[in-house]
Amino acid sequence: MAVAGLLVAGSALWMTLLYSQKPGTGDLLYVLRLVFAAAMAGSLVLGFAAVRRRDIARHRAWMIRAYAIGLAAGTQAFTEGIAVAAFGDGELVGDLAKGAGWVINLAVAECLIRRRPSRRAGPAPAA
Repeated sequence: MAVAGLLVAGSALWMTLLYSQKPGTGDLLYVLRLVFAAAMAGSLVLGFAAVRRRDIARHRAWMIRAYAIGLAAGTQAFTEGIAVAAFGDGELVGDLAKGAGWVINLAVAECLIRRRPSRRAGPAPAA
């Protein structure tokens, strides 16, 4: 799965660097795409390195972060709709709304990573 994720991050970098910007998007989104594609690739590499060291907790954390970045496109559909409804249409509004999708996903991921594990109920005592 890490290889597939690296292909996704690599294609995001490739498309950002080599394709012309879509009309209505600005330099902020260009930079955000570079940052988050690199962050996704870095998270995957760090997650792979952690599992090679048998550090499962860190592997899990890095993979959750990479997954959150990868899923941001779905969140961006909501953040863009809300931003346009609240602030109108515009380059900066659209760029910030897309950035909010990444930030929201990473915030939720960090909450999941840092939460305390709940005590699982063991088997019922014999009567």
